[in-house]
Amino acid sequence: MHIGAQLLLQSRKLPVDRPQPPDNYHLTLVFLGEQPRHMLEDLDMALDRFHAPPVTVQIAGLGLFGGMKPDNLHATVRPDPALMDLQARLERLVRRAGIEIARRKFIPHVTLAYLRMANADIELAVARDMGFATEPFVADAVSLFRVHQGKRGNSYDVIARYPLSNR
Repeated sequence: MHIGAQLLLQSRKLPVDRPQPPDNYHLTLVFLGEQPRHMLEDLDMALDRFHAPPVTVQIAGLGLFGGMKPDNLHATVRPDPALMDLQARLERLVRRAGIEIARRKFIPHVTLAYLRMANADIELAVARDMGFATEPFVADAVSLFRVHQGKRGNSYDVIARYPLSNR
């Protein structure tokens, strides 16, 4: 079964009020925030020259972000060394391109839902489904996305796609 379908089935089993549509599933490696067009053009040129091998990704378990008041339900991604290296290299590339980004620990995940108010039911469901896992798959490209924020949630457009290869 396709990874997106597995994530969708998992999110439908959970008592959430704002699930993400499958088209929104993604693994953010570096969050850029709002950037001027010329900075993104410079980054695009740098990403065109970027070389890294494909990485193996595996989703394993569920989690919550937000501490005592969780607001994000996600599928956790195993922090494979190759994935962590790819993320660190991309973060350095973004900074070298002159883009200021927040310094925070990278925790690989795929957001399944945003929570208005967490409760014992969601926490119990997350604990019950910690054994959720997908088969490993190979990520052979990274993409630059534009986020459109709306009243019904975000939507994402791929601006550019950059293949990963062993060359």
